[in-house]
Amino acid sequence: MQKRLFFLTILLFPFVLFAQNTSKIYGVIHDANTSAIISGAEIVILSNKGTTSNGKGEYSISDIKPGNYTIKVKFLGYETINKDFSIKAGENLEINFPMEIDIKELLAVDIRDDKIETYSYSKIVLKEADLEQKPIRDIADFLREVPNISAVRKGGANLDPVIRGFKFSQLNIQLDNGQKIEGGCPNRMDPTTTHVEASDIEAIEVLKGPFALRFGENMGGVVNLLTSSPRPFDEFQLHVKANVGYESNWNGQRQHITVYGGGKKVFFSLSGNNAQYGSYTDGDGNKIRSSFTKYGYTAKLGFAPTENQTIMFSFSDLYAKNVSFPSLPMDERLDATKFYSVDYSAKNISDFIETINAKVYFSNVDHTMDNKERGFADTVIAVSNIIANRFGYRAEVGLNTSDNSHLFVGTDMYRIDKDGDRVKTMIGQFPMKNKVPVKNEKLWNSAVITNYGMFAEYRHNYDLWEAVVSSRIDFNNSYSDSISLINGNKVDIIGTPADSTHSSLVNFSISFGLSRKIGENMSLGLSVGRGVRSPDMLERFIITLPVGFDNYEYIGNPLLEAEANNEIDIVYKYNNEKYGGLELTAFYSYVQNFIGGTYVPPAVQKPLTQGVLGVKKFDNLGNASLYGFELSYATPLRYKFRMSLTAAYTRGTMDEVEALVFDENHKLTDIYKIQNDPIGEIPPFNANANFSYNCMKGKLIPAVNVRYSAAQDRISVSMEELTTPDFILIDASLKFKYNQNLTVVGGVNNILDKAYYEHLNRRILGTDTRIYEPGRVLFMNLILNF
Repeated sequence: MQKRLFFLTILLFPFVLFAQNTSKIYGVIHDANTSAIISGAEIVILSNKGTTSNGKGEYSISDIKPGNYTIKVKFLGYETINKDFSIKAGENLEINFPMEIDIKELLAVDIRDDKIETYSYSKIVLKEADLEQKPIRDIADFLREVPNISAVRKGGANLDPVIRGFKFSQLNIQLDNGQKIEGGCPNRMDPTTTHVEASDIEAIEVLKGPFALRFGENMGGVVNLLTSSPRPFDEFQLHVKANVGYESNWNGQRQHITVYGGGKKVFFSLSGNNAQYGSYTDGDGNKIRSSFTKYGYTAKLGFAPTENQTIMFSFSDLYAKNVSFPSLPMDERLDATKFYSVDYSAKNISDFIETINAKVYFSNVDHTMDNKERGFADTVIAVSNIIANRFGYRAEVGLNTSDNSHLFVGTDMYRIDKDGDRVKTMIGQFPMKNKVPVKNEKLWNSAVITNYGMFAEYRHNYDLWEAVVSSRIDFNNSYSDSISLINGNKVDIIGTPADSTHSSLVNFSISFGLSRKIGENMSLGLSVGRGVRSPDMLERFIITLPVGFDNYEYIGNPLLEAEANNEIDIVYKYNNEKYGGLELTAFYSYVQNFIGGTYVPPAVQKPLTQGVLGVKKFDNLGNASLYGFELSYATPLRYKFRMSLTAAYTRGTMDEVEALVFDENHKLTDIYKIQNDPIGEIPPFNANANFSYNCMKGKLIPAVNVRYSAAQDRISVSMEELTTPDFILIDASLKFKYNQNLTVVGGVNNILDKAYYEHLNRRILGTDTRIYEPGRVLFMNLILNF
């Protein structure tokens, strides 16, 4: 018996030695943003062995010899991960893999050769993780961190984005690859970015210039807000994600919760949000009236009839109450927004048909505002209500025309209906027949704009070259009931009959881009494009309201011509794993039929608003030019210490425009033409430096941000613009990721408590004082995933 045991020991001894000298790695694969487990992921140790994750997202690879390896993790719809690791003899090493959503899956924009990741124009993608590290109460406020993006501030929230000097309808701002919302307010209290809850955003795509033409009219750039959508799971799962935020200066609190889950065929999400903010103080301790309340919910239900097809139903019901706007004649009393959409997507249909995407949507905005918190409310109480509806669709097919070329063709359409009234209760006037006089005035009078578009985009890759040609044609029609205003003598003092409001425009846009990869680390791109956009509801049909930066009322002009941007961009990129990434973009735009205001004499139209200088009518002012650059650099992600630097500058000039001269009593004394007048509301030179350090294997990340904004002395004479001094800001933050379920972010913005304002901040009503930005703000974000 002892001899048998001895021989058995001798036989097993090599296997025991082998077991002691081999090792194992194991861990969990999960979604980086939601912590949902990912089953079926492919895990491979290069030049060795591999496995797949089980239904719990777990994986394990045994019998690994000591040494240095690279492990690769892949799963459809997520970015592939390559990670280097070392393992010792007999070690059991745990490596968990949080996987990021592949942005290309979300965008549904590009079918590209993986060997060439060059773009011939400026394209920036911001992910959900970028938003979670900031106290985001306003999406446009967050976008100001992108080079050459600024925003118009009229109050504490609801900022309006500006890209390279292009703003408002010159930009194409949309949701989820094509859905658009028509705001209600003529003063743009509620631009598209305000109708989306920041915590619902999964990514933001910014495409600068008139080059991306597949998602509607595009003159100055596209901002694509991609909201979180449920996805199928191999087995039924249920998850919860919650965000809680606080900002000290505002005494602002916000909460957001999402419940999502489902299985292979049916999946869903339900999210709700609430935000309550008070008025903040600036760096000098002055209180800025800036309070607001927002709340609402979004529901999505998805079906996957086959592995390559998805149908998604979405509904959102969002509200904003008592939003203060100290630069405007009124505050937003209630904004109720509902939007509906149905999306269909299919991919890999055949060797020729790569993708099919279709969308139908409808939005309804019920916007009410009043002047009850203004000093002149003791004489006139004005209440305005606007109803804005927008219906539209978009359909596109992506075709594999060859192994290295792709063609996208499609069509889109929208219809906007807008109607609004202003009711004035003249409590300062003597009652007539024992009744307080009441005036009813139209802001829009059943105005309608319809647009039918067709588009195509062709991409071709050859060796290190990539060429892109994009074009679209739009058939735009508009009309309204009469643009009229009845005075006290019952005389129509505007007098544009309904049959004079009809307008039909045919707009053709085209762009061409060429990029080349130079060696392994560099690329050079050139884009040339012409983007045309039709005038919007405000420019065509508004009836006497102060809506601009200058102190004038404006009247719409139904016969405006389309505005066109002819632009050229040059983009240089350098990316090296050792030295980091550099991107430099230079651009020049020549704008034709620039839309602005021309003076209307008092004999033709007197202003209805107290304190304004007069009335202007929207008109095509002629030609303008804008040019500038953007620079960005970031250190490699492989290092613990990271740094990023950005700088941007834009300069704009009108060829010729009229200027008005008033005396100290605000009486007009002269009108003259001025050449090469700077375009109004162009931000000055800005530079930004961010420094961070990864501690505890990335669990703890302190960061410091320094921003410099130069003075803006180059101002518009015709718009009576004001100069802006320079300033420097310092912010600091600390991110702690306890585990995949809990992340805490805290920090201090404007550490030095600087009193400052941005150049695009509007004047406080009735003064030349600009709205100052918040002083020192302490903030904290708590992010939970289960």
